[in-house]
Amino acid sequence: MSRLFSLCTLITLSLCIVLPAQADRLQQQRTLYDQTMSRLSKGQSLDPNGHAASGLQDYPLYPYLVMKDLENRLNNATTQEVEAFLISHGDLPQAQRLKNRSLQLLASRGDFARLRAHYDSDSQNTELDCKLALDLWSSDRSKAMEQAATLWTVGRSQPNACDPLFQRWRDAGGLTETIAWERMRLALLYRQDALASYLIRYQPERKALAELFVATATQPSRLENLSDYQPNTQRPADALAEIVAVALRRMGNEAPEAALALWPHYRDLPFSDQNRIDITRSIGVRLAQRFNPAALPFMAENDPDMTDERISEWRVRLALRSGQWQTAHDLTRNMPNDLSQQSRWQYWLLRSAQLAQPQIGELQEEYGELAQERDFYGFLAAERTQQPYALNHQPVAVDRVAFARVSNSAGVKRAKEFYARGQITDARREWYHVARNFSREELIAQASMARDMDWYFPAIRSISQAQHWDDLDIRFPLAYQQEIQHHARERALSSTWVYAITRQESGFMSDARSPAGALGLMQLMPATARETARRYNISLNNTHQVLDPDRNIALGTAYMAQLQQQFKGNRVLSSAAYNAGPGRVRQWTRNASNMPADLWVETIPFDETRSYVQRVLSYGVIYGDKLGIQQPVMEQHERYLPAFD
Repeated sequence: MSRLFSLCTLITLSLCIVLPAQADRLQQQRTLYDQTMSRLSKGQSLDPNGHAASGLQDYPLYPYLVMKDLENRLNNATTQEVEAFLISHGDLPQAQRLKNRSLQLLASRGDFARLRAHYDSDSQNTELDCKLALDLWSSDRSKAMEQAATLWTVGRSQPNACDPLFQRWRDAGGLTETIAWERMRLALLYRQDALASYLIRYQPERKALAELFVATATQPSRLENLSDYQPNTQRPADALAEIVAVALRRMGNEAPEAALALWPHYRDLPFSDQNRIDITRSIGVRLAQRFNPAALPFMAENDPDMTDERISEWRVRLALRSGQWQTAHDLTRNMPNDLSQQSRWQYWLLRSAQLAQPQIGELQEEYGELAQERDFYGFLAAERTQQPYALNHQPVAVDRVAFARVSNSAGVKRAKEFYARGQITDARREWYHVARNFSREELIAQASMARDMDWYFPAIRSISQAQHWDDLDIRFPLAYQQEIQHHARERALSSTWVYAITRQESGFMSDARSPAGALGLMQLMPATARETARRYNISLNNTHQVLDPDRNIALGTAYMAQLQQQFKGNRVLSSAAYNAGPGRVRQWTRNASNMPADLWVETIPFDETRSYVQRVLSYGVIYGDKLGIQQPVMEQHERYLPAFD
């Protein structure tokens, strides 16, 4: 074994480096990289002519050392150095962060010519926008005034750095009561009530009206005092329409029944078309999500031509949930073309016709055409016509030239090196960043490359970005097969269901962390993981262990078994509960015993949960095919909801 020898001749800018003699070059570079980054993190500088730099210049991650060194001394670096770095290494995911810092420095130095030259859409920042607009004042005052108005008229507070621009704009007469009213309206819509109250000072001619606006929006029940909202010279009808619109939208989100009761008293105000649609969404859709049939005539009154997609969809859903089959059929038939062509509404056009007119029979031909689609509704149609599911798997053909370009791209090389080092988050960041500029053929090549690495989620992501939906091996890998099948058997669960839940939850990203705090392959909340571990006697010493794939699957399948028991073996309801929680599902199934399951799924109030359940059931079909298991989209006993006590 060769002895280690030290190259520790340190002068001001050089770094102490220890290299193992005769070591593998890549491992040698990895060690050297770590040592160098450690020293840079302590504030030392990188000597571009030193041993570390010369030994690492062909190492994929070398640009990170250059960037770290430049970040350390950015306050004293020249603009030319920053520009040179961005030319050479601007493809780094973090390069924009360094560029933004350099732009802030240019602004602080008053170097607006260089700032303007390097400012682009990726660098957009409100603080810099304000400083640039202020700099523009002397050369193009009209344009600067226009930019100031745009920056000021938003529904939130702006950075303090904008104050000098806004002060000059106001002094020049740019702020009018009309502009101040619009900002107040936006602030109230975004529930920035303190800002809205502050803005009253800019309404000297109609202060009382502005005060009424803020008071009504913050306490919508004031609308019950009808006499306060009668048009007169101090309260013009168009201003009252805006006040009432904001208040009704707020009330509709929180107390839609109360908002609906007030509507007859205000329906004749001169609402804009957009305000009327917004009010209808807030009141009508929220009532529909509560299965209140009173929403149907309200939505019909305010959007008779079905111009708004969300309102139109909930009109149909509420008609279905209310058992108004003919109304549902008529509405579906009259949907705008963009909606009517979706397989969802093609399916419900047929189903509502059958429910309204049972004598028309099975509609085999019509369902048969829809059964060619590889989605939830196509699978339901296939079951109705007893046809095979149209999986239509087509392995992707990878272009060799595109594959070579992807392999040789600096970003992919860096991603692979991070992956080999176990720095998976950094690897994904590079993988995603470099893909922004890939062609469809290159994205397909990248997906194939990730699949070959058993790097499941990036493969799924790349093939989806390429919009190549037919390669089911890449989109639905048999990842963690031993663990999933073992724990599925242990909990008497269908492995197709476990696969479907895991694929939907994380795409097999074992270190996944959701913004809400859910962890791992099966996206378990820490509290759920702890409770499940106690209930099923699964060892769990700390939250970090939830990220271990085998333990995560053990906990996830145990929780699935618990839900399945609660919901009488019904995967449809259990899947909804896995996403939205058992309490909500119990609420949604109230008075729904023996309801057709397809109808129940379609009328799930949460868009996310509805989509989630449909995907899980569809993915179960696909994984059934891959595992050689006949897995219906819904089992026979799942096609109607069970009776609940």
